[in-house]
Amino acid sequence: MRKFENQVQLIKHELLTEVAKHAFIGTLEENLDQIPITVNPGPDEKYRCCIFHERAITTDRIKMVLGGDPEKNGIVEVLDSACDKCPVDRYVVTEACRGCLAHRCENACPVDAISICKGKAVIDQQKCIECGKCKESCPYNAIADVMRPCRRDCPTNAITIDHRKKAVISYDECISCGACVYNCPFGAIQEKSEIVEVINMIRTPNQAVYAMLAPAFSAQFNYVPLGNVITGLKLMGFRDVIEVALGADLITQHEAEELVQFKYNNKTLTSSCCPSFVEFVHKKFPELIDNISHTVSPMTATARLIKSIDPSAKVVFIGPCIGKKLEKMRVKDTDYVLTFEELAAMIDAKSIDLNALTPQPLDNASYFGRKFASTGGVSSSVNHYLENQGVVDLKLESCDGIEACSKALTLLKFNKSNVDFIEGMACKGGCIKGPATMHHGPKDIKALEDYAKSALEATPKDALRVFDTASISFI
Repeated sequence: MRKFENQVQLIKHELLTEVAKHAFIGTLEENLDQIPITVNPGPDEKYRCCIFHERAITTDRIKMVLGGDPEKNGIVEVLDSACDKCPVDRYVVTEACRGCLAHRCENACPVDAISICKGKAVIDQQKCIECGKCKESCPYNAIADVMRPCRRDCPTNAITIDHRKKAVISYDECISCGACVYNCPFGAIQEKSEIVEVINMIRTPNQAVYAMLAPAFSAQFNYVPLGNVITGLKLMGFRDVIEVALGADLITQHEAEELVQFKYNNKTLTSSCCPSFVEFVHKKFPELIDNISHTVSPMTATARLIKSIDPSAKVVFIGPCIGKKLEKMRVKDTDYVLTFEELAAMIDAKSIDLNALTPQPLDNASYFGRKFASTGGVSSSVNHYLENQGVVDLKLESCDGIEACSKALTLLKFNKSNVDFIEGMACKGGCIKGPATMHHGPKDIKALEDYAKSALEATPKDALRVFDTASISFI
């Protein structure tokens, strides 16, 4: 049985499912105004101050499901109606303050924002610059840091608070990693969706629509035999389902050979499969752009493979990643991007019982291609290929999360790095821990490992032996 990690995911799922139901039967447009009432029937509110507030939020969510604000170039947007419950004052003196004689917090503050009133510390929030020196100096840990989760977890400081005390995203800083989407406890930040467009394409007569399924699905749908998911996608209307792991097999050789060329020129190569990592390099380390691999991502490689076989095909990537929506905008080979959350809603909208289906095989890709979904998978695949070519003693570094990526790139920037290859993953754990997954559990890595081991093909070369890839460009 499918389980959601939190109430926010369930709320989003209910709305997505309702929208998808109407989209599948062609009644969405005339029912848009009714959906907020269907999802929030009332008369009593469930999670906000009143039923009218809940319906206002649902209306804003529907706008995002339909593509969001066309004037905003970013993939994620703040829902104005939903962003109103977070504390704004970052540092707060708690009841743990003992009113000690040392007054270290007062002395530590560089802007005189702390005073002592009736023996207790008081912070003047108008003066406070949120440096944190008061918290560091308090011997009782009596000063709490209550930074908003969206700001705290944004790896590029792309989120600020405006005069209305609402979160604001700077798209010049945003790398579309989705950390804010996942970590906002009120679901006030949401990614733009293409679910309606995909459903309309599936419903188009004689249009071949192919699903490109990311290997991280093995951790999200492990409550049924994975082959049942393939059957479900075909029942939904997809002509066929192709593993994105096959695209990983496709690009392994190209990226490995590129690495050898970089090493020959005494340069360090960085990976290109994670779009948020690539965006991070462009925005925070522009001097290292030339170090990024020119090899396309597995998603793009898979799309090109499908269209080399069926030029009329429309291809839909389905995975855990919000950043792939950005990549699709930049590299045009993939037609649409869906998340696992959106796929789950489509399955429920069609009343498909995955447990009742007969499984179909998904056995194109190799063990190494499927392992791309976890941190270290890219390095492992590239290294395995080169070892078989007699290239050894390479130094490869796998960076787990943007913080680790930043450290490695900083060393590279100042010529302090001694590695040949930097694999960058924006999400800690890799794609299986992406922001649009339905749960982030300790069993995810094992589920992926089991899925990888079930591959009929041992190596990328084995997986590609039945395909003619000579005409496909990987740059």
